[in-house]
Amino acid sequence: MINQDMVNSRAVIAWTGAPTRAAPPAFVDALHAANYRLAEASGPRPDIAIVDLLNADPAGATAADAVAAARRLGAQAGVLIAASAACGAEDRRRLPRLGETIFIRTSLDPLIGAVRERLRVAALADETGDRLKTLIADGRPVAFAPAPPRREDYSVLIAGKPSPIALAASNAVAGMAKTSASVFSAGQAMRALDHGAFQGAVFIPASENDLLIALARALRRHREHRRLPVIIVSDDDDLLDRRAAKDGLETMSAARIGEDLGPRLETITRRASMAATMRSFLRSAEGNGGAVAASPRLFAQHAVRCLQRADEAGRAISFVALSLSPKRECVSAADTRAAIDEALRTAARLVRAEDMIARLTATTLVVMLRGTVAADAERVARRLEGVIAGTQSRASLDQADVHAAALERATGVEIERVIAGLVSELRDRRRAKSA
Repeated sequence: MINQDMVNSRAVIAWTGAPTRAAPPAFVDALHAANYRLAEASGPRPDIAIVDLLNADPAGATAADAVAAARRLGAQAGVLIAASAACGAEDRRRLPRLGETIFIRTSLDPLIGAVRERLRVAALADETGDRLKTLIADGRPVAFAPAPPRREDYSVLIAGKPSPIALAASNAVAGMAKTSASVFSAGQAMRALDHGAFQGAVFIPASENDLLIALARALRRHREHRRLPVIIVSDDDDLLDRRAAKDGLETMSAARIGEDLGPRLETITRRASMAATMRSFLRSAEGNGGAVAASPRLFAQHAVRCLQRADEAGRAISFVALSLSPKRECVSAADTRAAIDEALRTAARLVRAEDMIARLTATTLVVMLRGTVAADAERVARRLEGVIAGTQSRASLDQADVHAAALERATGVEIERVIAGLVSELRDRRRAKSA
């Protein structure tokens, strides 16, 4: 059932430029490490296109032509522009008008982090659009709230030890934020976030081991705080490059605070708000047809749409099934239902917002993972199996065994055959555990 002909890469990246040149070897190595691959001339449409303007004049007509040519590739996640951080102030204002620009300092690695973040937002938008189409086709009333407009009482949190950088950041946000608060440590920043409402944050770590970096990573994963965009500011370019590449954090050189901090905060605030709105819809009962999990009928309709899209774009799509098997014959239907409801709530917290969950049977859940290859789906299955088995309530712990199976769908295979394959995998895992 696994598509052995598909290259097991997470995404396809196109590299273009003005003048056109091959992608640097260091960037190619970073792509391979992240399980991405470069687009081929005769291959499928790329997921994202990168325009190399590192050696081109941003003010020249060739730069605009290169960006236009990259857009004609029709990449799902759009275009990223790679430009030198040493370019002048006028060029730094002009380039964002052509598209989202990543200013390269000492390494191309931050491009990988930017690609990863752009692909995440594109996956959210893709699933939101298809989910709306499925709900409308099923005759269900849908009300999707757009991202809220910029608040008049826009406030910014600045965290970092007293320094010229902190003073410059405070002066830079004074013109755009109605209020701002300055704290000195990660602990104070956490207390400020618990007791105040902020729309943006600027963290100024003193070193690689500063807890502000760990806090910025934690905020990105926290469901309540991931709407808050955080910019890491430092005069250490190597630190910024490592955090942008490894963690996908927004970074800015201290030398650019006065010119770039305000516009960058505006941009990433809108993006974070939009992404949070889409996640909220996909996780809501309305986004799942009126329940925490989709019904089998709605799931099948949506899966057919997604499988067709995957075939057209040449992208991977995988499925994970999770079942709870009662250990004792005397388990009541109410206890079984409570156990599967608890497993459903746990699974919804573990998978991505764009991963649709449905009830396959009274004791079985199925999750559709778009853009996910077999190896990643298997890791998801093992995590679901382990976490749900370890977090069952005391009352249900001795009532059910947890089994999970993953399967990557081959091109052209219908949803009925995929589900049959999942059921077969679950049966095999159950036999292997009992043996």
